Amino acid sequence: MLHLVICDDEPSQLALLEAYVRQWAGEKKTDIKISQCRNAQQFLFLWEEERAVDIALLDIDMPGMNGICLAHKLRGEGERLPIIFVTGLTDYVLEGYDVEAVSYLLKPVRKDKLFACLDKAADRRRKEEPSLLLEMPGGTARLRLKEICYVESTAHDTLIYRACGGEGLRCRTGIRQLEESLCVAGGSFFKIHRSYLVNLSWASRITRKEVVMDTGQALPIARGRWEAVNQAYLDYYRGKRGE
Repeated sequence: MLHLVICDDEPSQLALLEAYVRQWAGEKKTDIKISQCRNAQQFLFLWEEERAVDIALLDIDMPGMNGICLAHKLRGEGERLPIIFVTGLTDYVLEGYDVEAVSYLLKPVRKDKLFACLDKAADRRRKEEPSLLLEMPGGTARLRLKEICYVESTAHDTLIYRACGGEGLRCRTGIRQLEESLCVAGGSFFKIHRSYLVNLSWASRITRKEVVMDTGQALPIARGRWEAVNQAYLDYYRGKRGE
């Protein structure tokens, strides 16, 4: 299923774009979910709560933060979400390219052009790096595997720390289940301790007692586990050289 978010401060445009998107999905026989936002703040609230967004249709001229600034914020957080700008303004075309937008459509939108952009955006999403859909307390979130630096199991929660820094994302899935999912999805994850699962691509140094991540955290290696961790690290980088 594809989750599309339409962000526009005009109710008539929201209704029109949703109708077009549903028609496109029907012709493509694609299951979709559509969320509507009236401004960038609503979009960011939805983003923080869910994150499992596949395509965004953004107006530019909105009250408060405009669509271009919203796109820059998303890109600044490392998000490669396909963005289609739908606007009545022609002044921001070059900035649209700066944030690697799929396209820049002028209102009134032609249905055939929107359909072509949606085709391109869906194809771009399918070709992205492997990702994992995670259950969070407030909903679901999709994280690309390469974004995940390490996973920590605490007394009550599983915390996922991203390479970009910040607080850990609380996840309802236990570390054992995450280990299975991550190791199937990508070969760079290894459990160094009953409480820690690390992405070896973000490990900068390994000693007999800890793994030091690129982000600066030093994570403990379980007693008797060092040889297996060290071998996994060597195997991972040997594999990288052979690609």
